[in-house]
Amino acid sequence: MKLSKLSIILATVVFASAQVHANEGAGANAATGSAVGGVSTGVVVAAVAGIAVVAALSSGDSGTAAVVAKTSSETSAAAATSAAAGAAEASKANTAQDASLAVATELNLTGAGKTAYDAAVAAIAAAKASAAEAKVAADNLTAASKLGVSGAVCAATTTCTKAELANLSYKAAYTAKVAAENALYANKLLTDLRAFLVAAGASPAQLATFDTQLATASAAALASQTAANAAIKSYGETLTALGITGTTIAASTGTTGTVGTTGSIF
Repeated sequence: MKLSKLSIILATVVFASAQVHANEGAGANAATGSAVGGVSTGVVVAAVAGIAVVAALSSGDSGTAAVVAKTSSETSAAAATSAAAGAAEASKANTAQDASLAVATELNLTGAGKTAYDAAVAAIAAAKASAAEAKVAADNLTAASKLGVSGAVCAATTTCTKAELANLSYKAAYTAKVAAENALYANKLLTDLRAFLVAAGASPAQLATFDTQLATASAAALASQTAANAAIKSYGETLTALGITGTTIAASTGTTGTVGTTGSIF
């Protein structure tokens, strides 16, 4: 029985290999076949199909489910989804931060209170810019993970090279992290600002509005951080799937963000 299974497995591998080479020969002049280091749709599908059949047949002896490695298209798509979610949550935090800041604007703070207010204004502006950048990076990775339409962000019209896919995955994960940490940092400054609102005679209703909106911003910023870390994890899995190395991104930790990253990081 084992010999019969082995024969089937070997025949399957040989057949899949022959099909891949046949396709390469027939389309040698096509962009997807000639791109050096590219992720070709035909080769990926044939290879994954062959691996899946072999894994399914060989799992019968052990009685356990076979594990098929994820493709770079799957991992990059996962990174894009998480990065997009992170950007959306960061933007949600920014909207609530604006609402909190509006209360402080009504009080016309002076002295140290005005300094704290200006710092919060600058932090929120930086957070908005980074959230917008993260959304663009996530959208670009989404396009790249779909090989048929990757020409929108890659040099070739039907495929991305390994380096291009890795770079787009890095940008999506890293900008998602920056957006999350900038949102967290803006929340920290708003929290610091609250004491000046009390000192300036803010009414209970004004403080209630400020606190409610800040709570919304805090929850959204933490959700953005969680999504960013998921994107970072998927970025690492993409490098593994591609069989290449890349820049390591540390996970976002804590609840106060960084000192505020501004502008483009690329």
